[in-house]
Amino acid sequence: MILYIGPGIGLGTLLIIVFIILLVLFAFGVVLWIPIKQFFRKIFRKN
Repeated sequence: MILYIGPGIGLGTLLIIVFIILLVLFAFGVVLWIPIKQFFRKIFRKN
């Protein structure tokens, strides 16, 4: 038997998926931030 639980489960699941995707992208950006920052420092210090 399938029971109706309402739109809350679907909306909550969608928000959790979006939050996890944003969290992964943020973590990836943080990991890459230091090498990118050092690269631009080298470029701008030479000029």
